[in-house]
Amino acid sequence: MNCLISENFLPRKFFGVPAVTKLMPQLILFLLFVSLLGANHSFADTPYITIIIDDIGNNEARGIRTAELKGPVTLAILPNRPYSKELAELAHKNNKEVILHAPMQNLRNIALGQGALTTELKGKAFRTELTKSINSIPYIIGINNHMGSLLTTKHLQMNWTMQIVKEKKLFFVDSKTNAKSIAKDVALIHQIPSVARDVFLDHERTASFIDKQFEKCLNIARRTGHCLLIGHPYPETLNHLEAAIPKLKARGIEQKRLSTWVKEKNRALTKEQSL
Repeated sequence: MNCLISENFLPRKFFGVPAVTKLMPQLILFLLFVSLLGANHSFADTPYITIIIDDIGNNEARGIRTAELKGPVTLAILPNRPYSKELAELAHKNNKEVILHAPMQNLRNIALGQGALTTELKGKAFRTELTKSINSIPYIIGINNHMGSLLTTKHLQMNWTMQIVKEKKLFFVDSKTNAKSIAKDVALIHQIPSVARDVFLDHERTASFIDKQFEKCLNIARRTGHCLLIGHPYPETLNHLEAAIPKLKARGIEQKRLSTWVKEKNRALTKEQSL
């Protein structure tokens, strides 16, 4: 929009008000702002959220509740846990996507259990361990990190991780358990589709905090078009999601499948890979 305005086209009086020519600089700036806004900014018609629930596999009942949540919730499943395969099968049956929740070394030395990826593992052993974890769970389409506040800052281990992720034709979700994580950047260097978490839902397990975080996610979605939310199968979390998800549409919010969001976020990369 070209905003070329001459004072000759402005009335000297408007309903008895003195000439607006004194306001010309402000008027031109305003019209220029409106023109630039229309040209360079687009706003999503519908805000979307994507929900991932981590730590699936240890508790059958909570895993079943997660798999039965409304809409395209993604289950991030720990490897070789008592109910890992069973819950992956149920998730797939319920049209839910499944990703591997890969245990990675953390800064607090919290035990990781089977499938642990640590700095102590050499290259071949590291890649073998990750491959075994991927192969242990059916229907996996991607990976995110379980803990990993230490490992996701390590270039060597993240390169090993992405070598396997690329070999298996998966995508990577950086859970961002450490603000200094380089996981997403390394994934993109390897030309692996990758996204990062926006909001953690339940690092405080109270109804009021979970509600606050959920609303934070919705506000991000309204402002930017999308929010990636990660939670856990805590009773407090599941109670909230069972109540809140069915109300999303009435609030003008839609859910988006994780794989769809990854493709959209990495459109240029996925287009290049399909050539």
